[in-house]
Amino acid sequence: MFPRIFCRFANPSIPSFTLIKKLNLTNLQQIKSFSTIQTSNFKKSYSHQKSRILFYVLGTALIGVSVYFSTKPKTSTLSSNKFTSIPLTHIKPITRDTSIFRFTLPRPLTDSFPITSCVHVKDPSLQIFREYTPISSSDEKNFIDLLIKHYENGQVSRYIHNLEIGDLVEIRGPISTFKYRENMNKNLGMICGGTGITPMYQIINHILNSPSDTTNISLIYANKTKDDILLHSELEALIRKYPERLKIYYTIDVTPSDELWNQGIGYVSVDMVKINIPPPQADILILVCGPDPMVRNVGGGKGKDWSQGRLGGVLKNLGYNEGQVFKF
Repeated sequence: MFPRIFCRFANPSIPSFTLIKKLNLTNLQQIKSFSTIQTSNFKKSYSHQKSRILFYVLGTALIGVSVYFSTKPKTSTLSSNKFTSIPLTHIKPITRDTSIFRFTLPRPLTDSFPITSCVHVKDPSLQIFREYTPISSSDEKNFIDLLIKHYENGQVSRYIHNLEIGDLVEIRGPISTFKYRENMNKNLGMICGGTGITPMYQIINHILNSPSDTTNISLIYANKTKDDILLHSELEALIRKYPERLKIYYTIDVTPSDELWNQGIGYVSVDMVKINIPPPQADILILVCGPDPMVRNVGGGKGKDWSQGRLGGVLKNLGYNEGQVFKF
């Protein structure tokens, strides 16, 4: 009886007030009871649905968080605030006393090396460190290449040259040494000796590989012999590629006996700078790097606190001012 009455009640073709008249009290109680059951079932169903939706929302959120942290770049193991153990993975001899040492980072760098910047390498037995400028590209994020010369009285250089492939080395960096800005000067003069070529090489590569940087570069590079000229083939390749923007003048103490030498002989002089570096009147900045005696001869010594010190030497004699010279 109830199902039939309920179905008729649900039929929109029959006016509801007519059906209500035909229903007795029992029928109404049955409908009320049915309505209560349906309402209870709906509440249970809604509660269940709500629980399922909440479960799916929380599950999705957890998956999202997991994906975010798994894809988020990890912090590099190289830090400028503390020394980190980095493995030596390759050694390439360059001259009789100089080699390129490659240190491969356990995790890629998150940022490029600033121009210019160095790293500190520590000798753990003596707890002293020395700074070295990487010659690898500033955009390289997987390894750093250091050009290091062996000095008999150099504790850290001796330590590094005795390393073997796979040894862990304490390195800290990058440490900014000179903040180069694109097109900061129309002309950039460079005067360096020996391994002082490394910050110059870092800047040269950066400038010539930046399409929007139009700086012209003039370099005087001093060494004992022709064989001591570090990165010679790399520098010559850059000259051939950018002949209008890169000029290099080599000067050596001892000329080769088996070939004609048509460049400089001896220490950096007034005439060498006058001929190969733009004059003080030009829009120019001159960078100087090398052994202390060479730096003093070219631009005066640095201060006791490693400040720039007073300008002196060849550059002062030629009329350059302190704002035009930076000594590494």
